[in-house]
Amino acid sequence: MMSFKKIAANANGKLIVAYLRENKLEPRQDIGMATDPAADTGRRLNAYYTGKDGRGAWMSDMGSRIADALGVDLSRPPGDKTLERLVTARRADTGTEWEATKGRKREISAYDLTFSPDKSVTLAAEFAGTAAEQGVIWIAIHSAAEAAMRLVASEVGQARRTVNGEMFVEQGEVAWIAFRHYTARPTLDIQDGYGGVTARVEVPVPGDPQAHIHHLLLNIVATESGHLGSLDSQRITDTTAHLYGAYFQAILAQRLRELGIAVHVDERGRAIRISAIPEHARDAFSKRHHDTEARAKSFAKAQGREWAGMSADEKYRVLYETNLRYRQAKYDGGNEREIWREMAAAIGWSHDTVLTEAPAALRPRSDRLEEAYTIAAKMIAEEFKTAAVIDHDVLRLHAAHGLIAAGIEDAADITRVVDMVEARGLQIEGEQSVLHIRERHGRVRVTNSRQLRVEREVEALLTEAVAAQGGALSVESIRAAIGRSNLDFQSNAIHGQAQLNMIHHFGRAKQIAFLMGVAGSGKTAMLSVLSDAWHQDGRKVFGAAMAWQQAENMKGAGLDGAFAMTKLLNDLDRGRLALDSKSVLVIDEVSQVAPEQMLRLLQHQKQMGFALRLIGDREQGQSIGAGDAVELLLRHLPPEVTPEILTTVRQRDARDRAIAGMFRSNGRDVTISEDEQRQRDVARVSEALAMKRTDGTVRLVGGDLDQVVTEIAEFYLRRREVLAAGGAKRGITISVPTNEDAALISLAIRNRLKARGELTGPERVIAAVDQRGQTFDLPIVQGDRVRLFDRIYVPTPNGYGRTTFGSNGDFVTVLGWDEKTLRLRNRDGVEATISLDALRDPTGKTDRTRLGFGYAMTIDSAQGITSDEHINAMPRGTGSMTGFRAYVAESRHILRCWTMISEAALREAEEHSRPLGDPTPVTLADLWERAIKDLARHEYKALGIDLLASRKELERILTLAAKLAERRERMFGQKRDPSEEYRNRAATKEVAAVEPAVLCDLGYSLRKTGRELREALERQTALRKAEETRARQSELERQQEQERGRGPAPAM
Repeated sequence: MMSFKKIAANANGKLIVAYLRENKLEPRQDIGMATDPAADTGRRLNAYYTGKDGRGAWMSDMGSRIADALGVDLSRPPGDKTLERLVTARRADTGTEWEATKGRKREISAYDLTFSPDKSVTLAAEFAGTAAEQGVIWIAIHSAAEAAMRLVASEVGQARRTVNGEMFVEQGEVAWIAFRHYTARPTLDIQDGYGGVTARVEVPVPGDPQAHIHHLLLNIVATESGHLGSLDSQRITDTTAHLYGAYFQAILAQRLRELGIAVHVDERGRAIRISAIPEHARDAFSKRHHDTEARAKSFAKAQGREWAGMSADEKYRVLYETNLRYRQAKYDGGNEREIWREMAAAIGWSHDTVLTEAPAALRPRSDRLEEAYTIAAKMIAEEFKTAAVIDHDVLRLHAAHGLIAAGIEDAADITRVVDMVEARGLQIEGEQSVLHIRERHGRVRVTNSRQLRVEREVEALLTEAVAAQGGALSVESIRAAIGRSNLDFQSNAIHGQAQLNMIHHFGRAKQIAFLMGVAGSGKTAMLSVLSDAWHQDGRKVFGAAMAWQQAENMKGAGLDGAFAMTKLLNDLDRGRLALDSKSVLVIDEVSQVAPEQMLRLLQHQKQMGFALRLIGDREQGQSIGAGDAVELLLRHLPPEVTPEILTTVRQRDARDRAIAGMFRSNGRDVTISEDEQRQRDVARVSEALAMKRTDGTVRLVGGDLDQVVTEIAEFYLRRREVLAAGGAKRGITISVPTNEDAALISLAIRNRLKARGELTGPERVIAAVDQRGQTFDLPIVQGDRVRLFDRIYVPTPNGYGRTTFGSNGDFVTVLGWDEKTLRLRNRDGVEATISLDALRDPTGKTDRTRLGFGYAMTIDSAQGITSDEHINAMPRGTGSMTGFRAYVAESRHILRCWTMISEAALREAEEHSRPLGDPTPVTLADLWERAIKDLARHEYKALGIDLLASRKELERILTLAAKLAERRERMFGQKRDPSEEYRNRAATKEVAAVEPAVLCDLGYSLRKTGRELREALERQTALRKAEETRARQSELERQQEQERGRGPAPAM
């Protein structure tokens, strides 16, 4: 893998050097460049590659131009003063600042690119039986890292230049310094007592063995023309960082094979492992963080102290002392290896060598590339399952992944595999698909023919559905159903009228309609009115949602049946569910439906003739699948069948309604830029959090993860008691970003209920597994709540047939058990005895029971629920949040929503985003700003058709512009005023000829495509002028040289 950090030019140079050198003294002799290479005995290379002198070494073949520009002496190792100057963007010899770029002072002096192999490679080197074997493994690691750095240099080592308004790119030389580390020390979040500041600190205890090499890539490029510029850092993205890491893994795999070391690819296909290193050894040397923290907390408890209330100094001392007492009494700060060998003996692991195979030569290129293509094509196909459009660099990334297993020669193999992918295409869901590649907004993007087919077929079927007849209710039948409903549309006149309008629009629509309704707008109540009207009209009404839990909630509207989307589509495909022109199918939470699922629905509608009603809110969630079905609906359904209801009645208080609404974006606005839209979303969320801070309903929770989880659990129980005392009926709920968060908080709540005596009696421990395959022990007692991961059926009361007891995401209460069954009660109060076999892992991969901890749920599971109070808990910060999820979590409540965010996680994210050494302190305002940006982030899914349409529409618009320009010139020649005629002719005739579906994206894309076209022309002009300038300069120099060759002119 590869990680990267920026280095701040205004950093404290001494601290950065100490960090890179792990506080070691500067080397006394050269380990980077021998004075006389011919006389080198090999001692230098052995020292360099085995890391015996891991205090910094120059890149092996630094160019003279960059060395002169930096003022470095390559005959000597980099000393402290040299490094201090370089990391602060100054020359090594004089200390003067590097030449400024575009007249601006450099803010970034370097990039710290760190390459790290799998733990098994580290252990093979560390526990090798001989120094020679240790050396050759380190040579393989260094060789792979250096090869990866050359790939990085080839892509970022270019200066973007602007001379007299002329722009061009010039390749140049770069420089880096390598620092070899072999240890990863634990870092913990330490809170300075109750309510104190939380900081992340490194614990002064032996770390785990983990080889990694830091490469200080200096932010300077020396071009052939003598220009000194900055690196093209825009090339270092999340995707390319993974690409460089994958290339490192591929080269490392090949080097290890060449040494005769048996290797295999990990289960994800993204890293190489040494087969001789057992899994239990890898695990034992990867748990130092957790063990360190657990021992310290256990010691504090034994001393009668409460960890959360201890000061930072006290915690630091306890961490140090307790870990010294645990097999580390001899630790003196530098003898980790001795301690590691004690640990290996303790787990019964001994190791001698991994050089057990014959050295493997590189396989023939055709065989390697064929295998790499097969692997890469599968990985890219997986990407297209969740994204309609991907970056072209993703193709390169997965090509590198394929070469890890297949074997690699050099970086050119990546290009060869990508060429094969582009030429052959790939299989997506069994369909051979061609790739379509376009450059858009400065990025090369890729879609596929299968996605294009799906989206185009959805467009065509939507057009047909709009034109189809039948399906509409009469005005009289709708009014009659409203009268029978006894719903109150008067107390809140504005909202009531909006509901009535929606009911009429939805009911009067023919074969298809889409209701866009905000959270808490009363969609279920409105649906109950229409369900009654449809039934009175002799129709059957069925509902569906992505999850069973959401589908079950629809039954309250009086539907004849409800299904999870997968079940619905499978039943329709197989003829198990027969719908016809007297049927209505209602889809809830349609924003979670992917275009492919929408296509299948529309195909069945066309075949069967049922009426389709879609309900959802684009701003509440997105589909896991590729593309954006809601965007297609909005483009192709007319306004009369796309009613909106943007008012809500869920929150009792107007201020709470306003706050919840601020977390909802107004949607994609094509009349403004993406930056403008982002700023508006940020402004709304900023105002919402400011109001919540005033109200005391949001706070940052200090401490480490355990402390944060504990505080959330205790707060939940306090509010539960308050609500119960007040007679609240819906209670309090908790939503979290991930399943792992849900399990942690649920377990914390359970432990506190047990400590308080609310959960008593004998305990049973169930060997459990969740839907991700994660295994764990699930303790249960009578009264416990557990989560279901599957739909569970029980016999009907009369003994005929089966009925649903619970679905994935439901919480049920444990009433008792025996050896083979559990006695459970669901949310409706229904009790049932469930066989453990019915709860067994359906994948067959384990013999475990598929159950989880209850109490907390994921945000995705919470969509559609309503509770008196809700806790929006983010125990790992806001990094995994989006505006879509934030709006769901902040709109579940009637009375109040409590927002709890980990301070430590926010601080870590903020510090990670800053350059290393940035002296600017992280303030509380910075933490809130980071939370605001994350909670306001709306990354709408792209459509494949837009990638192709952009170029087509640009060509059409440019043709139209040329025609208008020609007409304008002719009118001027005839001394006519073109403005009035343009307004009346061009604006009406030419624009009217454009399809409405196209117009909706023109305002959004024209500014971008026009700017890109202008910039491209400017670049071409600049390059041409630069070439002409250089040619003139060369000609002038040639003439001057000829003049000098003729000698002085004779005297007159």
